[in-house]
Amino acid sequence: MDGSLSPRFLSCLLVAPGALETRHFVRALHSGGLAVLEREPGEAALRMAESGEFDLVCRAIEGDGVSGLVDVARLAACGRPVVAVFAAALPELVAEAFTAGAEACLELGADPRVVVAQVRAVLRRAGAYDAASGANSGVLQVGDLVVDVDRCEVQRGGMVVPLTAAEFRIVEYMARNSGRVLRPHEILNAVSDDYRYLPREAQDVFKVYVRRIRRKLEPDEQAPRYLVTVRGFGYRLEGGRERVMLPARQA
Repeated sequence: MDGSLSPRFLSCLLVAPGALETRHFVRALHSGGLAVLEREPGEAALRMAESGEFDLVCRAIEGDGVSGLVDVARLAACGRPVVAVFAAALPELVAEAFTAGAEACLELGADPRVVVAQVRAVLRRAGAYDAASGANSGVLQVGDLVVDVDRCEVQRGGMVVPLTAAEFRIVEYMARNSGRVLRPHEILNAVSDDYRYLPREAQDVFKVYVRRIRRKLEPDEQAPRYLVTVRGFGYRLEGGRERVMLPARQA
């Protein structure tokens, strides 16, 4: 089906202030086969978390933890599996997070193997992950676009698309979040190793990547069908379905 992931990748909403360094944690989630969408704390993020669209919600707890713990309690009350995440897991905050309803508590800098094991345990308890059946694989499919994570290879219609390492990471991240509108700084910060982009500078940098990727990926880069611009919001990866323009109504 166009715009879908095959097999279905599990999804995680990470609610964390922009000032927190989350890239290590996001990469750990990616290594466990989760598509991750990051959002700043607030009512809009909570409504997304409550919608049921995500298999897992990770809420970063910062400062004295009050607002984060309130969010954890609210999400747990509506049945969402929640993991509390800390820059430094102080015992008193960890205890309060579990009391509020968190299924697990992790540090942002935790070993990726620990992150994956804990998250999978939470998802198993929630019925979203079956370890025996191997619910995730190393292949993402969006329409006729195939992203082989293990081979670091992208194919379109069975033909290999020669992407650089940076271009591949961008396409992989967007495939994991297929169909969602993603902002340039969100994408670049998820795939960059040692630099955190501000929203304004990310726009110019990402436009360069967009031109390069479209040149290789799109049959017609002037009419993109895969890496699509959503004006005023960001970019979305689609399955390559040709768009049909409807005729204008007659007066």
